[in-house]
Amino acid sequence: MSKVLIAGIGGGKNKETATYRVANYKIGDKVYNQRSFITSALEEHYHIDKTIFIGTTGSMWDNLYEFYSKKYQKEYDENYHFDLMRVIDNATMDTSINTLNLFKFNETFKNKILAIVTKYGMNELEIFENFNLIIKLQDELKDGDEVYLDITHSFRSNAFWMFLVMNYLTDVEDKDITVRAITYGMFEAQKDGVAPVVDLNAFYKILQWIKGANNFKNYGNSYLIQENIDNEKLSKKLKNFSDALNMNYIGSLRQSINSLKKLKDDIENLEGPAKLIIPKVIKDFMNRFASEDKDYLFQAKLAKWYFEQKRYAMSYININEAIIGFIMDTLDFPLLTTDKKKDENKLAKDWLNMIISRHENNKIYPNFKTDKDNIELYRYIKIFNHSRKVRNEIAHSLGGKDSAFNDIVSLEKYCDDILDLLNNRDFIIRIDDKLEFSKKLKKNL
Repeated sequence: MSKVLIAGIGGGKNKETATYRVANYKIGDKVYNQRSFITSALEEHYHIDKTIFIGTTGSMWDNLYEFYSKKYQKEYDENYHFDLMRVIDNATMDTSINTLNLFKFNETFKNKILAIVTKYGMNELEIFENFNLIIKLQDELKDGDEVYLDITHSFRSNAFWMFLVMNYLTDVEDKDITVRAITYGMFEAQKDGVAPVVDLNAFYKILQWIKGANNFKNYGNSYLIQENIDNEKLSKKLKNFSDALNMNYIGSLRQSINSLKKLKDDIENLEGPAKLIIPKVIKDFMNRFASEDKDYLFQAKLAKWYFEQKRYAMSYININEAIIGFIMDTLDFPLLTTDKKKDENKLAKDWLNMIISRHENNKIYPNFKTDKDNIELYRYIKIFNHSRKVRNEIAHSLGGKDSAFNDIVSLEKYCDDILDLLNNRDFIIRIDDKLEFSKKLKKNL
């Protein structure tokens, strides 16, 4: 594990000294006197192993070269110093980064100091090019490293770069790194000749909270939230909820929702950033799924939510199960628990298959095709039959070349229709009374 400082370096030289203004910086309770670079104070205070500087062609690389040559007792090359100075003093926003030779700089301070030169970022293209340059940081950071960011010097846009890069490394590259501090030396707020160094790490923590809230709101994943919540009981309940959701265990999921509802006071009494972000997100999510008494109506709502998150497989599974559960409940079919059962829901599936067979045998007849009851009943069996087919293809990794697109288009309509269909119990009861299919099935038990 290493402690790595990432800092911006600007070009704000004093005209008389050709250096930064010397300042006394206070970090915590300790004052570091007469420092041209705040990084020297930070390196000492936090026991930094390696510092990475980000700057432009106009940044004070010449001063850094001189400073660190003395600090690390490296051979000082005056000609190289003048070469750097010549480019830096004449640099503009149009100066090519290739005109500044920092190879010798990086080789001289290898494993201790690294310089990364970026463009001024005056337009979108330059910003994207800078991102490609700064992202080289991923090669410098290892799992377990502690990172310290300093935004005191250089362009204020560097602060954005710091946040972007840290999020990229942790979220995309999956680097196991920890941001320990984000520092800013407030030269303009100095008192009695001492400039306070403030830790802005709270901004990064708030960003993590926002990210966690977004994950929960949009995907039901509370893992980032629960890792940061101090309330152990609430943290455990949130994890249980997300585990149940991602496994599609309806019973466990509904139980988790009820458990979270009982922790209303714990949610309301959260402190810090969590208090401002989490309660509303949890309430909104709970309110969406907590109102339905019937499992099949809950599954229909869940299918719609899964569709919105583009988790189409889970949506199809819940659509299919919702229809089966609806038929079971409406026609009062028992769960089959004998040794001869194929599955617990067999009677509901048999009833639906009987309706499908009836439709296939009679759809050629004009009167059958125009009958309103048959037209309405077909909406149920179409969704059931298609969702069953897709479900099986999902389970066995099948599906044709163009079927995914077509099945997604169909699924959107199913999600829009399913709740209305499942709320029409009287229609199913009336149809069954006429056909007596449930009577036949129950008689054969």
